[in-house]
Amino acid sequence: MAYYQMAPIMCALVQTELYMHLYMNQIASGTNPSPNQLVIIPQPGFGLTAVNDWSLTEQPGATNPPVGHAKGFHMLASQGNVNWYISWNIIFEDSSFPGSTLNVMGLHSGNGEWSIVGGTGRFSLAHGTIKYKVIQTKAGQAIYDLDIHAFYADMGPSAPPCNKWRFGS
Repeated sequence: MAYYQMAPIMCALVQTELYMHLYMNQIASGTNPSPNQLVIIPQPGFGLTAVNDWSLTEQPGATNPPVGHAKGFHMLASQGNVNWYISWNIIFEDSSFPGSTLNVMGLHSGNGEWSIVGGTGRFSLAHGTIKYKVIQTKAGQAIYDLDIHAFYADMGPSAPPCNKWRFGS
């Protein structure tokens, strides 16, 4: 028996549209609240790499209760301008989407847009964009305003019946 199975899709994939507005709280240094970023490759300039665990809140500021975290890394990916490559997962922790994720990547240089390239849990097969802008900066800290727009497919038990075969059956 082969280690894989394939089958034609016998019905349309139903997608749900998602709009979300959150704030991302970056704290590179300081003591209150604790930093949520650590430099792991400290070379100056091109190649500087840091890991992050930034809180996501419904209101601006890291002292607000988080609905999730942006966990991943960012790397200085430009030899001329200041362009950071980012790759992280938004992991939801609130009761609305517990454990669900959105996979995010792109370039960061001021205000702009990142790609949503996947998701898990409630947000299976997600794709979309996050428009972001920096709304506050102070020594070692920044707050980002995030407008999230995505589409995802419900792959859970409430999904419409479609190809209900399972591997090995």
